[in-house]
Amino acid sequence: MAKNLWTLLEPALQQYRDNPAWICREREGRRRRVVTYRQLHEAALTTADRLRQAGIADGGNLGIIAPNGPEFTVAALAAWKIGASIAPIHIGNSAHEIARQLEAVAPQILLKHESAIDHQPALAISLQGERERAERESERPAHHEAGKLAVRIYTSGSTGNPKMVRLSHGNLVSNVQAARKIETFTQTDRFISLLPFSHAMGLTGNLLLPLCHGAAIVSPRVLAAAEILDTLRQENISVVIAVPRLFRNVMLGLEKKFTDGGAALALYRALLKMAPISLRRHLNAPIRRQLGGRIKAWVSGGSHLDSRISRYYHDLGLPLRQGYGLAETSPLTSMQENFDTARQSVGKPVAQVQVKIHNADENGNGEVWIQGPNIMLGYEDARQTAAVMQDNWFKSGDIGRLDAQGRIFLTGRSKRLIVTEAGKNIYPEELETLLERDPAVREAGVLEVDMKPVCVLAVQGEQGEHAGAVETARKSLAAFNRLVSSHNRITRFALVDELPRTPIGKMALQELPGIFARNEVK
Repeated sequence: MAKNLWTLLEPALQQYRDNPAWICREREGRRRRVVTYRQLHEAALTTADRLRQAGIADGGNLGIIAPNGPEFTVAALAAWKIGASIAPIHIGNSAHEIARQLEAVAPQILLKHESAIDHQPALAISLQGERERAERESERPAHHEAGKLAVRIYTSGSTGNPKMVRLSHGNLVSNVQAARKIETFTQTDRFISLLPFSHAMGLTGNLLLPLCHGAAIVSPRVLAAAEILDTLRQENISVVIAVPRLFRNVMLGLEKKFTDGGAALALYRALLKMAPISLRRHLNAPIRRQLGGRIKAWVSGGSHLDSRISRYYHDLGLPLRQGYGLAETSPLTSMQENFDTARQSVGKPVAQVQVKIHNADENGNGEVWIQGPNIMLGYEDARQTAAVMQDNWFKSGDIGRLDAQGRIFLTGRSKRLIVTEAGKNIYPEELETLLERDPAVREAGVLEVDMKPVCVLAVQGEQGEHAGAVETARKSLAAFNRLVSSHNRITRFALVDELPRTPIGKMALQELPGIFARNEVK
């Protein structure tokens, strides 16, 4: 079993030399750029030799600023070959945010592609292999311990408290090995690249997992719904790992086709729902063809997936499952079984990972604590590390419970918990899920003002103070308030075009108070 990322990935680089590693859909026209495993291997070895020549040695600290693609891959592989760690810089951030992150990361050298960021020293990433350099580097041993630092992930999270998560080779390798026990992947699989590699979910699920199997990674032209759907269909994507918003948008698109299709499609859909799961997978062939025809694994992570969305896909015989984890857990902690009947759960802990509930209340709800080989080395700040670690258990900050089968059910984040004047607990995530079940509500963010829940909404149609949007929001909130207990009712709201998001697509919670104050509908 591989102990570090280079020994995990190099066998695939050699075995699948002529396989496409990357298929990049070019923005102009219908062109595609294909990069093979052979090209990645030679370019990585060449870059590793260039880094040594630049004075970077075992234990070095490198920054990478590049879009998801072969260039980022080459830079990461080269760093791991020489025993250096990487710090991915999110390319979609503003120049100010990138400068702030670079200051925190303080890399010895910045490897960059398609970036005008001025940082010295810097090295342009090249896919051109040089035989002499590659051969010289291939003869050098790569003896790296599993406990050695591999990646530093700078994250402000969704709450705005900046942290530098330090993940070891062993952390990431254990996550990949756990994923292999959940699903069988092969060189014929195609993964779509949707999540930034500056986040653990993208790095582990969209880069390391496909690479070690000789699979192809496909990057869409842009991260727009229409292009993503075209990519699924035209590139025969078999694996999708994404945030819940993508699966909600695909669901809405499918539902529109069913609604517009008349009686015949309504009958077809009813037949699918009544059929056994094993039969649905044959009957749904027309739907699968529209989604690439090779659906093997669809995984939602990063934030809460509404159980009604997973039910919708399961009714169509499509294998959507929900996973759970954090950057600090590399990130995978648990995963649902295929067509799991406990749709509100996030599944059981993956191989070698343990979960327990700390200080459970009378309903079994308490803080989720996690232990296993996936737990980070710690934060850069030792004080931050001490606050979340106890006896090798990581205190996640999530509130949840375990059922008799060991499945995890999450209630919410402890830091988001709203306690009313009467002492009632309000879980914003639950209210957001219920609000977004209304077709008129595109997005909802719940926060606390004066010990009561209020919300920021984006609704269908025109936004802002437009009378139609205000009326739509009022009707949606009235329907919501009829469903919930009195302490969960929302009477104050703000309207926006869209809610603020982190690069991975999670709600940027730290921005909600200011947005609410500026946009509240009086």
